[in-house]
Amino acid sequence: MLLLARRIGIATVIMGGVGLAGCSSEDSDPDSGSLSPAVTNDDASASADEDVTTTVVPLRPVGEPDTTTAPEANSTSAYISRRLMTSKVIEVTWSDTEGVAEYHIHRVLRTSDDEPPVGDMTADNRIHVADEGGRFADQDVDAGAEYWHGVREFSANGDLTAHGWHKTAAIDDEEPPSTVDGITAAAESGEVLVTWREPDENYQLHGYRVFRGVDGEAPESIAVTWRLGQTSFIDDEPPVSAEVVYEVVAFDFHWNESSPGRVTIDLSTG
Repeated sequence: MLLLARRIGIATVIMGGVGLAGCSSEDSDPDSGSLSPAVTNDDASASADEDVTTTVVPLRPVGEPDTTTAPEANSTSAYISRRLMTSKVIEVTWSDTEGVAEYHIHRVLRTSDDEPPVGDMTADNRIHVADEGGRFADQDVDAGAEYWHGVREFSANGDLTAHGWHKTAAIDDEEPPSTVDGITAAAESGEVLVTWREPDENYQLHGYRVFRGVDGEAPESIAVTWRLGQTSFIDDEPPVSAEVVYEVVAFDFHWNESSPGRVTIDLSTG
């Protein structure tokens, strides 16, 4: 069981509860994949400290009604760039998908953590249309506000083939991640499995640092995880006959760290 847990790690960003195409599940950075050139904004990947100027292409008329029923497969090739989710700009990135003729990007204010229905993606809140893969920097955001950004994909004959939502926020770059909680530790076959819950508001979460303290000593760093969805770590060389404290710290792309969450396990009785 611990061997299986060791291999769990998801690097994709999730939209609409489904892993997104175009995001690798390997150890590479989820925002470093090969992408098509920007559609309307050459400065979309600029630093958050720079003044980014966006030229928005006028929305083209569309043939489909905005109340189109969503397909059963609620997935899309688009995802949110966590490197560029700041108080000034939120970036949506998408890959070309076979059979897709048009991509519609939408934005609505978030009043609930319940995912909106696809019917909430309307012409009134559509902020961008593209006919190929690329990225769009949404700069019409208010600092501190929370949003849902949605993407719909259409075939050449106007059929809605996929859609998805993602929680976003115009956040302060200096705000550290929330404290990691729900930490557990279980010993089995000479190993200790440490698990934790992913922070609720993890917009720019980049990874976790795991610390270990023995018999009252100050905890020392023993591992760093880089997979966004990985919420477990196996200590395969735990100290024996000791009381051990494990701490987990979340950090973001700006290296801001959360307060540590901790759990204690007594290995002297194992």
